[in-house]
Amino acid sequence: MKTEHTNPLPHEFLIHAKAVKTLRRLVANASFEVLARDIVPRAAILARIDSGTKIYIPFPPNGSWNETIEACRVLNENGCYPIPHLPARRVRDTDELIDWAKTLEGSNVRGVMLIAGDVRGEAVYFKDSVDVLQTKILAEHGIERVGVAVYPDGHPFIPSEDLRDAFRRKLEIASRDGLAMHAVTQFGFDASPVQVWLSEMASSRLRVPVSVGVAGPTGLRTLISYASKCGVAHSAKGLFANPSALRVFGEWDPLQILSPVAECLTSGLDVQVANTHVFTFGGLKKVLQWREELLNTCDAATESNVHS
Repeated sequence: MKTEHTNPLPHEFLIHAKAVKTLRRLVANASFEVLARDIVPRAAILARIDSGTKIYIPFPPNGSWNETIEACRVLNENGCYPIPHLPARRVRDTDELIDWAKTLEGSNVRGVMLIAGDVRGEAVYFKDSVDVLQTKILAEHGIERVGVAVYPDGHPFIPSEDLRDAFRRKLEIASRDGLAMHAVTQFGFDASPVQVWLSEMASSRLRVPVSVGVAGPTGLRTLISYASKCGVAHSAKGLFANPSALRVFGEWDPLQILSPVAECLTSGLDVQVANTHVFTFGGLKKVLQWREELLNTCDAATESNVHS
């Protein structure tokens, strides 16, 4: 008797067989963003993460550099690759930047995520990550990789043209100093701006590895709160105008972004998307469970297509 095989992905996210493979690759190589205060006391959960997985450590307004360094230590001990955020506007002066760089070097940290930092209305020594890069201090203290944030949905305070100019300037400086640069897209709730941004990257011929940022599975109230804090409130408003999104919004599913992106990449778009980067607003444990289930689902979908 012939067995009927079906694609086990949820109906909202049915995609072509090649796109399923792309989706699996993006998720299998995922990096995660986890607060330092969630890393240090919950180190046991890191045992569920593959060795070498990149873990980004945000620097919230109430955070401290000592917390960051302690989280880096715990991640290293558990076989992960720590990538702490370095907020330019939170660094008091060159001397402090040197101190921070030395602590990174002493903690065997080789990659950082450069951000401007949410300090507005105050006098700052470094106005943005370009200022930090220009000092060469990071390269002189063992940093080999730098991540930079990009904003497919736009930035609440910076014009798009300025963002493009800053991106190219960062790439120039990183190349000059022998730093490998990669881009991480800010999370949003509509795949269209991400697809447009990736197409622009392909047209620009800039060969920069990209991590597609997505909010992990999270409840509505929590997600909207983080969206407001992270400057993507406009994208959040668009979510409520999308009935299909709301149907699955008992809890946000990152496939709302990843399925269209996987389809886009399978079409032959010449851009280097390395993985997905998951913001773990709903907790790392929940994200890891979602990832495991999705990988199993992708494997089942691939097997189904093979037999069909």
